[in-house]
Amino acid sequence: MVVLRDGTRALIRWIGPEDRGRLKAGFESASAESIYLRFLAPHPRLSSSELQYLTAVDHVRHEALIAVDPDTGQSFGTARYIRGDDDPATAEFAIGVGDRWMRIGLGAALLEALARRAHEEGITRFTGLIHSENQAIKRLVEKVIGPFTTSSAGAGAQEMIVDLGER
Repeated sequence: MVVLRDGTRALIRWIGPEDRGRLKAGFESASAESIYLRFLAPHPRLSSSELQYLTAVDHVRHEALIAVDPDTGQSFGTARYIRGDDDPATAEFAIGVGDRWMRIGLGAALLEALARRAHEEGITRFTGLIHSENQAIKRLVEKVIGPFTTSSAGAGAQEMIVDLGER
């Protein structure tokens, strides 16, 4: 359980198939800009197969955490990583925070919990494809984990590489 800067309590736990509805509702409440920054393109809805993929995870190769209201179960945001097939010490990560819960510490809490899980599983590096104008994720990573590098991935995207170091 974490208490965010505005006093909101959030339970961060493993995601599971029972969270499909929560994930769908959270996505549907997100602004078009938030969705664009997360998916690097317009993404009008999550398909049934995407919801299946995002919630039926093994918590080793594919880890996903969800932050929920401990009283109502409403989803506030998610964090996930997926290990690369060629390098099991590297994983692609993503953070998604509902628009209403931005700038109160939820992203930091989710990223810290995800980095902790990665360390437990032997992951030493996160990578992520981000929009080059997404300053929020850059500030978040620098605040929670530390320095990172970026390189152009074309079409306004950058690849972010984060050394998790000793956690």
